[in-house]
Amino acid sequence: MEPLFSQLHGDGIHDDTNTLQAILDHANDVIYIKNGIYLITRPLVVHDNTRLVLSNNAVMRLADGANCAIMENDKLPSRGTNHNITIEGGIWDGNNQNQVRRSRESRFALTHYEEDYYYGIFMRFVGVRDLHLRDMTIKNPESYGMLISNIEQFTVEHITFDYNMLRTNMDGVHVQGVARNGIIRDIKGATNDDLVALNCDDIYACEITRGVIENILVDGLYSDDGYTAVRLLSCGSEMRNISIRNIFGSYRYYGVSFTHHSVHPGEPVWFDNVSVNGVYCSKSPQCEPNNNEPIIWFAEGARCGRVSLSDIHRLEYASTKAPTIRVDSDVSIQRLVIRDVSQHFPNGHTQPLFVNNGDITNLKCSDIDE
Repeated sequence: MEPLFSQLHGDGIHDDTNTLQAILDHANDVIYIKNGIYLITRPLVVHDNTRLVLSNNAVMRLADGANCAIMENDKLPSRGTNHNITIEGGIWDGNNQNQVRRSRESRFALTHYEEDYYYGIFMRFVGVRDLHLRDMTIKNPESYGMLISNIEQFTVEHITFDYNMLRTNMDGVHVQGVARNGIIRDIKGATNDDLVALNCDDIYACEITRGVIENILVDGLYSDDGYTAVRLLSCGSEMRNISIRNIFGSYRYYGVSFTHHSVHPGEPVWFDNVSVNGVYCSKSPQCEPNNNEPIIWFAEGARCGRVSLSDIHRLEYASTKAPTIRVDSDVSIQRLVIRDVSQHFPNGHTQPLFVNNGDITNLKCSDIDE
């Protein structure tokens, strides 16, 4: 292995892809990458029982015109299952100003997921048991910073997103079903779409897999002028046993949203045992004056079992007509608990704390301070 490491350039000029791939292919121990700028021209492929550790100032940069992901697991094409993959440390640079994603319009025109179509996704892990991503900065991807799909027993933690906002669909952590038994925590930075997205289902064009999402903890998110902190989406598959805690910062759209977006029209929507606890966020002062989207939103057509919203405290300096919690029409919730909620508008007119246009069978409210 030592001769391979000596062949790395790390100068940001010469292509290091072949050497890094050889290191990944032949590793039988932890792989440590020292500081430098490593130019990548095709996806680095990781295998079972890989632990890749980058120094703090080691940069993996997608080369101009690479137009591909920077990293994928080796079982992704076959839809098999990898085991025990850990990636940690370093700065991962998508160099999106010099990548070309196929047009958004043509992507939505697709009738099914196409493996060779470039969606702009930066890291892709599809079909992994025991996946751990931690202590890294992700810069300027063409779309999602990371896609995690068909996953079980995973941790994504201590991630900073450093985005230039030049592209649409710039999610941070994007999870698609099936996804079970995972932790997403300590996520920072503003993205140009959802900071964390839990999507049981997605549009046909980019739906690499779909299915149940369950037993997930999301804990500790922060954005300044972010887009949406956490988006939940069910349209055909169930989402259950989700705990969302400690959301901070300001967001142009939502703190937490319960959605379906008709990605599969007519298919059932279901959220159950969802707990949101500790939301200390507000609308971004930079959002448009007519942007009146709430901090917590139940979109039209959502169907929910038990949902708990607690310890929600909003200090609002933006000029907005956004309520704190809104349940749209044609929403049904079997049991909704709202507890320990306050809001304060020092610079403007107070807006409604709770707007309900849906059907809530059992509503319990306590310790509400407007």
